[in-house]
Amino acid sequence: MKKLTKTTALLVLATLLMLLLSSCGSAQDTTTVSADPMMADVLSAETEPETVPSVETDSSLPEPELIPMADNGSFGEETGTIPEPETAPAAQDAGRQDGERFQDSIMLEGMPEAVFYEHVKNDVIGIELDYDYENFERRSGSASECFISKYDNIDAPENYLEIFYTEEDSDSAAASIAEGLSANYAANKEAFTLKNAGACTRIDASSTPDGQTPDQLQTVYIIPLQKGCAVATAHYSAEAAEGFGHRFAEIMDTLTVMSK
Repeated sequence: MKKLTKTTALLVLATLLMLLLSSCGSAQDTTTVSADPMMADVLSAETEPETVPSVETDSSLPEPELIPMADNGSFGEETGTIPEPETAPAAQDAGRQDGERFQDSIMLEGMPEAVFYEHVKNDVIGIELDYDYENFERRSGSASECFISKYDNIDAPENYLEIFYTEEDSDSAAASIAEGLSANYAANKEAFTLKNAGACTRIDASSTPDGQTPDQLQTVYIIPLQKGCAVATAHYSAEAAEGFGHRFAEIMDTLTVMSK
């Protein structure tokens, strides 16, 4: 009886083992089969790339607009976009307004130098001119103009140009001014021509009666007007003769007599 029971137990155990092995084999087959379609899909995705549809040309789209290139030879002539260069101050003085500013150049000690001018109109005196506003300060009266060096004491300057009007005729004024200067200077009176104002009288007071060079020099211009005259006197130190003396001469060349 015990022997039978032991044999039965072994049979049952063998049956369970077979069932277990059968179950494992079935699961392995299921896993293998389910993996094949996935691999096939992956391979298919790698070997068969998606076809990109070609873009068809739409004949209804407008042609792109072509921008013409400018011809250097005709640019400015046809369009008029290139501004005309500003002419020399003397040619435009008649059209400038009092206080109008512009740039030009002068020769100073043999070298060109940029100058920033301000235009001056004085209707009482009857003149207009241009002065270098970076180097001079303008002081105006009803019948006078004064341009003082910005490097000087404004209340006691050494270098300045003063202009005033007198009803005295130019010959009489020149004679009286030369006589007044003769006390301290060997005043040399001569006929002179300014660039814009034309004929005038100039008095050079650059030496003493005994031939020495004084500390302060003067150059006087007497410009005849329709009635009376304008008297312009440049005051400058001997050491500034090549600097301020030359700048004052440049200012005087811009002076124009206004037509009445």
